[in-house]
Amino acid sequence: MWLYRWLLRLSPEGLRREYGVAMEEMFARRLREARDANIWRRTHLWGRELSGLLVLALSERYGRAARMRRERERILSRPKAGVMDTTAQEIRQAARRLVRTPVFTLAAALTLALAIGANASIFTVVHRVVLNPLPYPESSRLIALDYGFPDRGMRSGLTSMAWQLYYQLADHARTLEGVAVYDFGAATLTGGGTPERIRISRATPSLATVLRVSPSLGRWFTEAEGETGAAPVTVLSHGLWVRRFGGNPGIVGRSVPLNGVPTEVIGVMPASFSFPDDRTELWTAGQSTRANASFLFSLNGIARLRDDATIDTARAEITTLIQDLSRRVPNQTGMVSAAAPLQDLIVGRIVTALWVLLASAGLVLLVACANVANLFLVRSETRQREVAVRRALGAGNRGVARYFFTESALLALAGGVLGLALAWGGVQLLVAFGPVSLPRLNEIRIDGFVLAFSFALSLVAAAMFGAIPLLRLTPLAATLHENGRGQTATRGSYRARQLLMGGQVALALILLVASGLMVRSFQKLRAVDPGFDPTSAFTFSIGLPETRYPTRAAAVDVHLRILDRLAAVPGVTAVSTTTCLPIGMGCYGNGLRVEDELFDPARPRPWVFFRAIGGSFNEAIGMPLLRGRAIERGDIDRAEPNVVVNKAFADAYFPGQDPIGRRVRSGAPSNPKIPSNPWLTIVGIASNTPTMALNEPSAMPQMYMAMSIAGGPDIPREALAGPDVATTNYIVRSSTPPLQLAGAVRSAIDEIDSNLAMAQVRTLQEIVDRASDQMSFTMVLLAIAAVVALLLGAIGIYGVVSYIVTQRTGEIGVRLAMGAEPRSVASMILRQGSAVTLIGIAAGLVAALVGSRWIQSLLFQVSPRDPVVFFATTLFLLGIALLACWLPARRAARLSPLDALRSE
Repeated sequence: MWLYRWLLRLSPEGLRREYGVAMEEMFARRLREARDANIWRRTHLWGRELSGLLVLALSERYGRAARMRRERERILSRPKAGVMDTTAQEIRQAARRLVRTPVFTLAAALTLALAIGANASIFTVVHRVVLNPLPYPESSRLIALDYGFPDRGMRSGLTSMAWQLYYQLADHARTLEGVAVYDFGAATLTGGGTPERIRISRATPSLATVLRVSPSLGRWFTEAEGETGAAPVTVLSHGLWVRRFGGNPGIVGRSVPLNGVPTEVIGVMPASFSFPDDRTELWTAGQSTRANASFLFSLNGIARLRDDATIDTARAEITTLIQDLSRRVPNQTGMVSAAAPLQDLIVGRIVTALWVLLASAGLVLLVACANVANLFLVRSETRQREVAVRRALGAGNRGVARYFFTESALLALAGGVLGLALAWGGVQLLVAFGPVSLPRLNEIRIDGFVLAFSFALSLVAAAMFGAIPLLRLTPLAATLHENGRGQTATRGSYRARQLLMGGQVALALILLVASGLMVRSFQKLRAVDPGFDPTSAFTFSIGLPETRYPTRAAAVDVHLRILDRLAAVPGVTAVSTTTCLPIGMGCYGNGLRVEDELFDPARPRPWVFFRAIGGSFNEAIGMPLLRGRAIERGDIDRAEPNVVVNKAFADAYFPGQDPIGRRVRSGAPSNPKIPSNPWLTIVGIASNTPTMALNEPSAMPQMYMAMSIAGGPDIPREALAGPDVATTNYIVRSSTPPLQLAGAVRSAIDEIDSNLAMAQVRTLQEIVDRASDQMSFTMVLLAIAAVVALLLGAIGIYGVVSYIVTQRTGEIGVRLAMGAEPRSVASMILRQGSAVTLIGIAAGLVAALVGSRWIQSLLFQVSPRDPVVFFATTLFLLGIALLACWLPARRAARLSPLDALRSE
């Protein structure tokens, strides 16, 4: 050996680096063979090896020294390639390698595109809805002025402001820079076209100051225009200005008929402005004064914090001011501020759902990366000799890493580009068909931030699956000595594939469990009895212009005439009106006083929602009556008004008693100038119906009264016994498909008053369906993520087991040639795949049990550890995984022994 090493030192440096290790091992092997032979054989072998080495060393050192010296000088004289040149060369070479393997490239790119597209789509929604600030200057300092009754179990209220409280906060709050109140409703816009019912908002002049916005055309309201008795003025949204008035700048200063009242247009808001939501098309000045400000909490409020104030200090101060006010308001004691950042109020409960969806998309990306990593691992094992030669030629680990990472980066970027195209299409579909309850829907779009996120995600994915081959590099000498025939995978590579396969199974199970829980919740939600029959009925709203119908009596009269005319339309079986539909917003509510019961101002009264109705309400909406009788046509003119209550009302106000015949009265504060609210006699008990959502934790007390005893245009809000009947909803039940009667209904209304606009025409079934659209939205996206993960996981399992069969083709051929049964061969392969699958399922079950609490707030009447869901999803995944293992196992069992042995 010492002679060999001396000869090797005579060799050029390049020869030693390239062939030194291999020649040393070859010489050692020959030496061991010679020691086992006789002396003549040993001498012959030594002489042959030593003479060969001597000739090689001398010829390399002296015979070609001059040529190698010239070549070295030429190479050294060339300018070194820069980093950019080297990188460009690596990219070109990697691109050529990918083009030469189109199946591998296409499979990997599409897999990544699916995962990156899903992540980009969900991140676009999260970024625009949750992370992106509201489109107002310093929007983080905007708060929503909400309140609650902790002693009544209401942490936040259904309304948040009264005019009295508005003035009190505006005058005395030191933590607030500005305060504004607003409400929302609907109005009929006539003139210049067909009468149109549009969504409006009445706001104080301070709203523009609080939001720090200004119209793009004209101006906002002045303080004088916000006082009672001022001339009506309005500001248009950009969308309404373009759609209804053709974008004519001359509209400013003109009057438009709004609810029959000539109203001057003083401004147009920018296209980006939407408040309180993107459906609002027009703003009018909310009018009040300190002298006639009401105590009725029926408004919404926002405020801007001062720079030195926090939301906690603001809550404390507002609570003090509320309690000071509530001492003068019966039945309003115990109120505390529940002020919250405005963005939290706008986004609402959808935040948790969006984060869960983004996490699920991230799991899909991990499954996709595991799939591509498996492809790269197989690809790297077939190229070990190529990589070994690169290392032997001096590439080093850095060069090999660049070799693999360039390919992975190109694949990931290609997948990212395709994924962005998929994300763009997904976002367009979401904006077009997304749930109405999704806030800031009009702001969702792909921007530069999303592009940067997708690019970063592609690089992370490239690093994840590009590092796998580097971890599985075999020793250089062993690779150089491979003969290239049927190179078998190392034990480390086999374990890496098993680990990736098990990880895919675990991640797929997590997503399947999450989607299964949402499916169960959706089933529970859809099974909720709404308390009425939503089939074969549709609804629409009508608002009466105050100029034509200035009193409650006039409003009731026209509603009765419309009801009589609609009842005569062929196909109509029942028709009614209600000021508030089930599962809707904007219901009037208040506390009640019970006759012959001592009134304790400190005793909290359950909140009751009032509905003013007309016509055959129970028949039209399909609501069963439990006891007593319904409100009839004769109740409209009855001197002593009657009401029907629901079961929740009876349980809350008359526990263990019979409420029929008992009398109650609205707890609204009375004005000395206005007669007291009348006593209301209970004549019937109806079933419970949801007030605002199907998934309400408990039914709310409700009362149904004749519309003649409710509110109206001439009834001050302080004296309301019920909601204003100037705007009401009609319910039409028919014997034909409901919306087929919409045209006939429109003609019937025109016979009474052609200036009345029908708005929000929809079936009752649509209302019920929309109540579950947020859960449906979350469920569908989670189900899609789970299906994609399951599909990728099944493909990954199939690919791993198929590769194992390919690697063990020779062994399988020997087994079959020695008489092994095909069934035993298939069982052997199936056992190997099943063992890894079961380990992945076990890991996935543990992760799902721990992580299911994150979606608990999204579930309805379903435990986050529901055994039915866990058992069903586990069984389903196990079946898919076994099928993916069985297909290559069956192929292995059908191998011909001769073909299998020939492949070796």
